[in-house]
Amino acid sequence: MKRRTAFLLYTKLNKTGREQVELVGQRLRKLKIDHIYTSDLSRAKKTAEAIAKHHPDTPLTVDIRLRERDMGRLSGKSIHEALDLIKEEEASWNDYGEPEEDFKAQVVDFFNDIVANHLPKNNNFQQSSGSKQRNPHILIVTHGGVINKLVREHIIMDLGFFVNDYLSMKHKAKNTSVTKFVVRRVETSNSTTDDDDATSVVSSNTAENESNDGSINDDSEKIIRRDIERKNKLKGEVTLWSCVSHLTTKNKRTHGDSQIDDFVH
Repeated sequence: MKRRTAFLLYTKLNKTGREQVELVGQRLRKLKIDHIYTSDLSRAKKTAEAIAKHHPDTPLTVDIRLRERDMGRLSGKSIHEALDLIKEEEASWNDYGEPEEDFKAQVVDFFNDIVANHLPKNNNFQQSSGSKQRNPHILIVTHGGVINKLVREHIIMDLGFFVNDYLSMKHKAKNTSVTKFVVRRVETSNSTTDDDDATSVVSSNTAENESNDGSINDDSEKIIRRDIERKNKLKGEVTLWSCVSHLTTKNKRTHGDSQIDDFVH
């Protein structure tokens, strides 16, 4: 499936955004990361590069499935211009751009590929170097809409993953926030599951100036069917949601959150 260009708000990081990406890079500098995936849009790529400079030996892959939802005729407009057009046409955000079903199908397809490529096929996973067994850690740098589709709708609602703190889920994913979830294969009769056999995935929302006929095509239907077939084979939990503690330590704020100091994990 080929995604359309997705620009809603300004595409470059401002001074605050550049400071935010440096801070999230510092926060994640000591985490052992096996692979980094990022949206191809400039805000996400700049965020991924700021993190990757602390992990020079870690592969970085650009994937267009991590793009924010394409907003159609609203693309390229400022938030004020978009709101004016919506009011003038007596419409809503959902009346523009890419169908929600197609958007979710792209995100789910990416998730399924990550699981297939990085989650051990069995619970006897061992690093090739012979070192102590540990989780493969996958870092995903993407946008708020993608994180909501992936974590809220798919991982929690579709797959039924456990959430450590449901109260935190009322907040939207914040700029350069960190969300962590753990994925395991379902335990079978001839294997045991241990926390160290899971894949930990950290999603980092991009920085300041982030953008905040409905039929399903054949490709989307195939992806959704494949997802339904797979979903009962995985389990896990969301261990952290939209954490911005790296910003509060430097008295930085993230767009749309006036109570950031009250939301630190």
